[in-house]
Parts: sequence; structure tokens; C-alpha cells
Amino acid sequence: MASMDDIEKADILREEARYKEALAVIQPALKKYAKDAEAILRLHLSAGHVRRMLGDFAMAAKDYSKAAALAKKEADESARADALTGLALSLRGQGRWEKALALLEEARSVYVKNKDREATAFVLWSIAGALRIKGDVPRAIAAFQKAKDLFAALRDRHAEGFCLNGLGGASRIKGDYAASLKFYTGANRLFKKLGDPFGLAYSYCGIGNALRMQGDMQGALGNFKDALKIYNRIGDIVSSSYTLWSVSKTYMMTGKLALSLKHLEKAEALFAKTKDPRGKIYCMISRAELQWLGGRQKQAHKTANQAAAQAKKHGFQVEECHASTVLALMEDAAPKKSCYKTLGLSLAPASLPFNIP
Repeated sequence: MASMDDIEKADILREEARYKEALAVIQPALKKYAKDAEAILRLHLSAGHVRRMLGDFAMAAKDYSKAAALAKKEADESARADALTGLALSLRGQGRWEKALALLEEARSVYVKNKDREATAFVLWSIAGALRIKGDVPRAIAAFQKAKDLFAALRDRHAEGFCLNGLGGASRIKGDYAASLKFYTGANRLFKKLGDPFGLAYSYCGIGNALRMQGDMQGALGNFKDALKIYNRIGDIVSSSYTLWSVSKTYMMTGKLALSLKHLEKAEALFAKTKDPRGKIYCMISRAELQWLGGRQKQAHKTANQAAAQAKKHGFQVEECHASTVLALMEDAAPKKSCYKTLGLSLAPASLPFNIP
């Protein structure tokens, strides 16, 4: 089938993080092979993967939904599970972790039944990420570790590296910054060897955040700069937005409030593009802190309360705890350490600005 050449070409470009070039191959191919059900199914799956990496979660979800419908029609159980996994990751990117977890469990049951070890490991990695967004950090760490062990047995070094990145992020949220740095440094070494730009940028951002939490602000900024350079090159606005938020927080912690606001505004603009509610909440919390530090107490309270309400609405337990802690610190009350303890996190902020992990 001639169309397979286009699909393979798109997949190679995607693996090289050349996302926009991959889409340029996929879009005309969708018209070209409109009557070939198998090709269209594969192309929608590929388009979903690319759009998800570019942060266009809504369009990615549409592609995955079309692929899932076609797979059901063709009675291709495995392809449908792949489409449901992609759809779940797109919903996860929009903060819809509950629906994402349900779809991932549905896909996992297919992969386990089919004895597809690689897909089972990938869906477990995906579940770990959804649990992290939910705020169930201990279970997220256990799932990342299990996925890492499965990928190690399969000798899939790329996937192992992404599990290390996942472990780095979850360990940081837990409050274990030494473990976070160790995991991210391991991922960084691995992705340098593999020449994977996305994985490498992810690890640079993670190292930066681990250093920020350990008080090495200059080291943190250097790593964020390396991450942003790659993200800008490959067109990844999802990861860029979180990295810019981290840069803003680093400047805030060093008293450079004008620079902090400048980078926060850049992050807010990107989160508005990706429609990521969790990212928006982090920005609201930071904005509340900047308002407080600038002497605008009334506005700061209002913004922090809005952040807490949004986090509660989406079921983001960690972010709700951060927002309520910032509010408590504004009121000179004892921060709600209990909400961190309940979530299994070792965090105890004492004053504003709060170095949010």
C-alpha cells in the first residue's frame, strides 16, 4: 500500500520531534487516501500524536476519536486501544484526569488480554501521569516505577528515560528533591546518548526545578534556558509554558519581581493557547503572590481564592492545597500542612513567596 510510505515518513518525523513537518505530510495524505480505511485510521492516529505533542489537545482528541470510531468499525481491537490511550492523554493535557484514567484502564485491559507488553507498559506510564495530575503522588510514583521496570525488561531505553522524567517530577512534588535531581540527571544522560530532543528538554526543565527547590537559582535558570531553547526549536508550547512558569518562580524567589511578572505573563499566554486549566491555576497562584509582594493585599486574596476554587472544581488536590497554603500565609495563619500530609507530601512552607515544587 503506497499510503504506508506517507505514514512511515510522518512517524519518523514525529520521532525526531519534527512535529510541524510531520503534519505537513499527514494533512494531504488524509485527502489522498480518503477511501482507504486502514490508511485513514493510521493517519488519524499519527495526527493525534503530533497535535498532542504540539499542545493542540482539542484537535488531537478529535483525531483520536475518529481513529477509535474507525477501529471499532474495522473490528481492530488493538488500534482502538491505541486511539483510546491517545484520547486519554489529550484529555489529561486538558486536566480531565478522571475521564483519562477510565479510558486508560479500558485500553490496559485490551493490552493485557493481547499480551502486548510494550503497550501495557506505556499505558501504565500514562496512568502514572494522570494520577500525578489528580494529586495521588504516592500511587503515581509506584506506577512510574513499575512502568520503568517493564520498559527495562523490554530494553526500551527511550521509554525508560521518560519514566525517569516522570519519577523526577513526582518525587519533586512529594518533596524529595535529592531523588528528583537524581532521576532527572539519569534521564538527561540517557537522552543525550539517544539524541532525543524532547526527552532531553524535559530533563533539563526537571533538573532546573530540582535545583530551584534546593536553592541553586543560577543553576536552575541555566537549565531552564537549555530546555526552552529546545522546546522553541521543536514547537512544544505545552512544555515551554511550564518552563516559563518555573523561570518566573525562580525570579520571584530571588526578589526580581519585574522579571518574574514578565515570564509569568508569557506562561499565561501559552496556557491560554493550550487551554490547560492546571497551568492556569499555577499562574493564578503566582500572580496572587506577586500582588501580595507588591502590596496589593485585597487583590492577592481574591486571586488566590479564585485559584483554590478552580483547583477544587477540577479535582486537582495538590494545586488546591498550594492555593489554600498561600492564602493561609497571607493571613499569617499556620499553613495547612495537614492537606500535604493527607496527600503523602513532605512540604512545609513558612512564608511568602512560597517556592512551589
